[in-house]
This record gives sequence, structure tokens and C-alpha cells, in this order.
Amino acid sequence: MKLPGTATEEENISIAMGKLNIQPGQVFLDIGCGSGAVSLAASRYTDRIYGIDRREEAVQMCRAGVPGGQFFLGEAVAVLPGLPDVDRCFIGGTRGIDEFLPLLLEKARPGCVIVADLARLGIAARVAQMMKEAKIFRELIQIHIARGYDLGGDIALKPVNPIFMVIGKC
Repeated sequence: MKLPGTATEEENISIAMGKLNIQPGQVFLDIGCGSGAVSLAASRYTDRIYGIDRREEAVQMCRAGVPGGQFFLGEAVAVLPGLPDVDRCFIGGTRGIDEFLPLLLEKARPGCVIVADLARLGIAARVAQMMKEAKIFRELIQIHIARGYDLGGDIALKPVNPIFMVIGKC
């Protein structure tokens, strides 16, 4: 099943996992958990996986794909208060971020790393500014991926839309 929205590319997940540096026993939260691919990757490092998505089909996919995780249907601002404090967070969905980021920061343990994976420059700039105002901003990176394909007996590259990753640390 394909969900609407921008799926997180495998290469971006690898970069995010490196930036998050998840340790065993840490609480990992996936906001906008989509297909569950990021939560599944995080489950290699910790068994304390939580996810939030506003789409029922996404939550169902996550529950099927990451059976040890706990996935919740709803808006992040409504679900966050009922979750445990967070050590690592991946933000793949930014709807309502103006409301949920302050709540996330309240739930963030000292040293919590937050990685936001964003397809649009405007929202990347806004998230970076929000993190700066909260004094947690560490970096903004742009990721370019190109995939090879056959062209006239040779290999050409077709670019994938660049992604912006904003990283913060509490």
C-alpha cells in the first residue's frame, strides 16, 4: 500500500539513524510515522518505539511492520502528553509542528536528539528557526540522491527530490 505524502528514502533513513545515534533502551518517537520504515530502522537499536500518525492506514502499516512498537492514531499535539519522555525523535510529518514542537520539547530528556526530514525548503527554514529559538538547533543539511538507470547501453542518473534534514539536540 502506498501512502499519500513523501516516503522517506532508504538513504535518508540511514543518515537519520546516524544523526540520531539511538542507544539500547532509549525511547524513540516517530512523528508522522507513515509506512513505519524509520521506526523499523530504529527498532534495530532500541525496543522502546513509539509512533504517531494522523492516517489510520499508516498506523495499521506500522503496527504490522514493527510489532514491538506502539503506534497511535491522531494529531501529535493530542497524543504527545500521554507518551513517555523521549530520548530520540524523528519528525517525518510537520502538520501542526507549531503546536507539537513545544510539547515535544517538554517531553524531551536532556540530550534528546531530534531529526526533522523535510521535502520543502520553506518548512525546513521554519523548523530550523523554531529550533534556534528553543536553543537546540545543531545543523541543517541537504541530501541529494540520484538513482542509476539504463540509457542507451550506458548508465545515467535520475535525481530524486532533495531533502532537508534539520537536527537539534536538547
